[in-house]
Amino acid sequence: MFTKTIFAVFAVLLFLLSAEALADTVGEAKKEGNLVFYGTMSSPDMVRLVKAFESKYPFLKVQTFRANSERVLNKILTEARTGSYFVDAINLDGINGWVLKEKDTLQPHKSAETEAYPEEFRDPAGLMPCCLYIVTNVIGYNTNLVSKKDVPKGFADLLDPKWRGKLGMDADESEWFSALISVWGKEKTVDFFRGIMKQKPSLHRGHTLLAQLTAAGEFPVAVNVFGYRPLEMQSQGAPIEIVNADPVMSRPWGVFLAKRAPHPNAGRLFIDYVLSVEGQKVLASLGRTVVRPGVPQKFPRLVEGVKLVPVKSELGKDREEMSKLYYSIVK
Repeated sequence: MFTKTIFAVFAVLLFLLSAEALADTVGEAKKEGNLVFYGTMSSPDMVRLVKAFESKYPFLKVQTFRANSERVLNKILTEARTGSYFVDAINLDGINGWVLKEKDTLQPHKSAETEAYPEEFRDPAGLMPCCLYIVTNVIGYNTNLVSKKDVPKGFADLLDPKWRGKLGMDADESEWFSALISVWGKEKTVDFFRGIMKQKPSLHRGHTLLAQLTAAGEFPVAVNVFGYRPLEMQSQGAPIEIVNADPVMSRPWGVFLAKRAPHPNAGRLFIDYVLSVEGQKVLASLGRTVVRPGVPQKFPRLVEGVKLVPVKSELGKDREEMSKLYYSIVK
């Protein structure tokens, strides 16, 4: 009985301290008045998330920059080199987040919201709090152009001569390339990508665009798309389906606080919001795959009964080497 009382008192004190800290952050954020957010999520999703945040905190005006991981990373590093510090909060995948961490461009924010997440998604140092969401790497195909008997069952099937000139691929797959090396090994991964390039794939920039082009019939099969996007399009009537081909890489996308953030308290408030149940529900409603327990998935088949292989942020240590190797193959 005594032990239960102690735990109850501790829980109340923790709640009061958290509430006090939040009030302080809100007060300081009001003084700052602005938030600058760089991210990689699609433009419609970014607009929806920012709108929800501004509705909750109307005293903050959010400015955004949206691009792929490579451009977001390079923009932040370029600004840091020139002493131009604009960004507050950063949405980026774990591998590129590791690069920012190693370049000393992040500061810790130990959001109380992270305590609700599975331990494997937490960063004790608070530099890379996760997860805003995860994305799974899957094969996408147009159901009007690919018969059931021809649906590829795995990535190796894409090397069949019948798919020559009929594949689409994101030109910037260096992170997926690195992740596959951690599972398949370098030799098998390099052979796979060389084989894909012999198939003369149609190269594009952006996984959302790739899914859209697949659904539009520009090519029958997309080598790799983010699982949630085709299913979102499918729910709207698009002729597109996915294959959870082994290995299904699960790539965490975090939200980080810039070391020289001009509006650090607004950044902290934003991170707390997007990791909260409220923020995670907004992302889940957009079809994003979230890992906060208790938040329902819009597309549970992306994770339920699927063997997910998490992509470790430590792969960022070899990013430059792997990127050079990748672009020596994909060109």
